[in-house]
Amino acid sequence: MERIPDLVAANPLVMGLLEYVLEKRDEQILCGDERPIALTLDPKNAPRALRAALAPLTDPAYDDGELWDELRWVAEDRRLFSIKNPQRRSVGNAAWQGARLYFDDRAEALVRDWLQRPRPLRQNPEWLAALAEFAPRFANPEAFPPDGPELDPGFADYRELLTCWASVGTELARGGAQSWRQLSARCFLGDSKYLDSAVRQALLRGLFPAQSGKVSERPLLLHLYLPAQVQQVLLVENQDSFLWLADRAPAATALVYIEGYRGGAARVRQPGVTRFSTLNAADSEARGTFLAWWQGQLEQNWPVYFWGDLDYEGLQIAAALRHSFPTLQCWRPGFAPLLERLRRGGGHRPEQAGKARQKYIASTGCAFADGELLPALRESGRFVDQEALSADELDLEVAEL
Repeated sequence: MERIPDLVAANPLVMGLLEYVLEKRDEQILCGDERPIALTLDPKNAPRALRAALAPLTDPAYDDGELWDELRWVAEDRRLFSIKNPQRRSVGNAAWQGARLYFDDRAEALVRDWLQRPRPLRQNPEWLAALAEFAPRFANPEAFPPDGPELDPGFADYRELLTCWASVGTELARGGAQSWRQLSARCFLGDSKYLDSAVRQALLRGLFPAQSGKVSERPLLLHLYLPAQVQQVLLVENQDSFLWLADRAPAATALVYIEGYRGGAARVRQPGVTRFSTLNAADSEARGTFLAWWQGQLEQNWPVYFWGDLDYEGLQIAAALRHSFPTLQCWRPGFAPLLERLRRGGGHRPEQAGKARQKYIASTGCAFADGELLPALRESGRFVDQEALSADELDLEVAEL
């Protein structure tokens, strides 16, 4: 929060005008009709609220010229107003008379900081009426935002939306655990993904704090190639690359098809969260050892690597997985040929593959990725998918598996 400048606080004209502007803006917000705010420095013909703000200009206790000069300086220096002087100035009129001020909306947050006046929340009467009807069906109706949740497409009105939210309590009261997807489909018009949002899940916990523990996290289903003796673990982003490596039956490397589970990376090793489908005929002892290690119940000195697309999303997955596998490194045998393609001018532009919205990542925590892969992505402006590599480009390296 920025402290109000002394010059502003000491100038009653500036303070009055800023209070007036915020009053007007607050009225607009509550009416749902925000528009540009302009005013004219004309105390005789000003509306009553503005007239009070302009009173210092005609008060003999103040020097109107000094007030005007400070107003102009502050307006320009802090970009509060743009000022348009009258085309014609009548004889005997002061320099400020008839000037037109246009408030710069970009300064609103700053002015609210100065005056310690937070932006008001608009109270939607339709939302308030619907909530009053359904409030008894929630353990904590105050968990809803004051102006109500967003009325998403597909809901006719707030009453229909609240009917869905209220049915969550009924469903949870039936007993038995169910996943977010199951609960969502049963309560929100058959939409199994409505509760995928972390914001909506937090709202559900707030509305039904005692019952929300019955909702089970959706298991992460991963595919596994497991040799009899494991010496290292390689997590692979894409299916084709995973199967290509698994078909070569590595003698000492466990392969996990991670399928881009960046959202679940932080909980992927928690007991009961991950379920494995084993691709090969792994014996029960090897499987039990691997699962115990995966869930952190057994210490094994196995290096863990990740191989995925050479793009920002792929490296985001690597960074996220390091929360569960702190020593994880990007797999050099797989990424190095992709890197060489970029350095030779190969690869595709983000917009060519629908990747234009991928978010830049500053670091992954892996020295190889941060020192070589990320700089190459930034410099080239291109990406390469891991499936681009041919057998010839990887065959020599696969022998290391």
